[in-house]
Amino acid sequence: MPRISKDPEVRRAEIMDMAMELFAEKGFDETAVSDIVKRVGVAQGTFYYYFKTKQELMIAIMERSMEEQMEFIQSVADNKSLSSRNKLDAILFDKPHHSASYIKMLEFVHHESNAWIHQKLVINKTGRTLPYVVKILEQGNKEGSFHVQSLQETAEFLVTALNFMMDPGFFQWTEEEKEEKIKKMKPLIGRLLGEGLRR
Repeated sequence: MPRISKDPEVRRAEIMDMAMELFAEKGFDETAVSDIVKRVGVAQGTFYYYFKTKQELMIAIMERSMEEQMEFIQSVADNKSLSSRNKLDAILFDKPHHSASYIKMLEFVHHESNAWIHQKLVINKTGRTLPYVVKILEQGNKEGSFHVQSLQETAEFLVTALNFMMDPGFFQWTEEEKEEKIKKMKPLIGRLLGEGLRR
């Protein structure tokens, strides 16, 4: 059978997608590079053409996931038609449309053997989200809708708390429970931000 030649980016994405399936099935540590290339149907040398190690592959998968998340967050932060509070609610509580690859990624990070990967993903997402939340808090202060003195620390508290609390890898809330918690948290966040206060 003749070898099928594919565009390098297509082949790279294929390796990442197949790896995610295996990581979800077996866990990261239990998945060998040989398992991945066998599933893809390529030689082992092809894997090392794209990734030096399995850890480098893992970083690439997380980075791809983060880019999707950051595109959504940036689009919200830059939207001039939204108020600062609407932007904050969207970033903290709304979910972007997830691609098939992101959904697969969630399946493997929530595998019990991949807890360390999940932790790194949450830390990465938190760190990359913070500058946008600080920018939104600054906007709220300028509008007079927020009265926040410690912008960085307030952003850190909000993003860390909500990323942890709303992560299905930590808490398996039903959709009804999640909606009820969000409903009760929004007024608490408003008080933290000083909404309704006069200068």
